[in-house]
Amino acid sequence: MPNADPHLQIARKIQFVERAKIALLDQLADVFRSIQSGGEREMAETLGQLVSIVYALGALLDVPLTAIDRVAESGVPSVLTGDFNSSEEMEFVLRHLKAKR
Repeated sequence: MPNADPHLQIARKIQFVERAKIALLDQLADVFRSIQSGGEREMAETLGQLVSIVYALGALLDVPLTAIDRVAESGVPSVLTGDFNSSEEMEFVLRHLKAKR
């Protein structure tokens, strides 16, 4: 596609971003549904798909996936302040992310 019309490339990129935004919201709703159902397998599938969409969107927007990983490794977003940030679960998550390198 390098020889394609630049305007067409931009239009395709915009279209993909819009589809990815919708997919992100749909997948988030699926995550909430899986939490209510309580099935571990279903929760793992929906959360994994959510992460995949985030990575795909990042790649499309030319955000290095390692940059996304670095931010994830830095801890819980400030909106989730409180005990979770220093909890055993969060430490486990951070160790997992760092081990992936």
